[in-house]
Amino acid sequence: MSPSTRRTTVKVCGLTRREDAAWALECGADWLGFIVKASSPRAIAPEAAGEIVASLGGATAVAVMVAPTPDEALALARAAGASRIQLHRVSPTGWPADFPLPCAFGLGVSEDGALHGELPPAPHLVLLDTAKAGMDGGTGATFPWNAARALASDRPVMLAGGLDGGNVAAAIATLHPFGVDASSRLESSPGIKDPERVRRFVAAVRECDERIRQSS
Repeated sequence: MSPSTRRTTVKVCGLTRREDAAWALECGADWLGFIVKASSPRAIAPEAAGEIVASLGGATAVAVMVAPTPDEALALARAAGASRIQLHRVSPTGWPADFPLPCAFGLGVSEDGALHGELPPAPHLVLLDTAKAGMDGGTGATFPWNAARALASDRPVMLAGGLDGGNVAAAIATLHPFGVDASSRLESSPGIKDPERVRRFVAAVRECDERIRQSS
């Protein structure tokens, strides 16, 4: 992505309520994330997610799931009205090359910068999140962004892990990722978004993008 045309994709994840999804879009978020297959306090039935997405007209929804089969993933995504999927604990090499929806494969990054998981082949999106035992995201903790510089310069990366309005600009300045993804740090309680935190997060991304464009 050229600095002169910089526009970071913003994903607000872990949505469970229509009002939170609508507010995220109003603030300028690009993608809405719904956790439809995982043991998470932010999980939502795919049919409930689908009702929210349908009511918002044209929103780009991402169905987040842990260890689905390809057939299960497609069925869940369709029920949720999602046009993209995000996969955790799935081997990219075992995933069908002709799967009909764009996929992001989640990888964990530990405190020492080590990657945990299998890199998918290009052009699949890589989602980098903080590695924590027993968790597939939603940790509320960051990882050393510098550790992912080489990866982010080589392919599209969605950066997650402890992001909020206070630190997302620094993360973008460090990695220049394709996108940023926030969930737990935007909440007042699990699954319930705090409107001001969502607004600050999206605004911080857009302001950072503008600074990068102006300096290019």
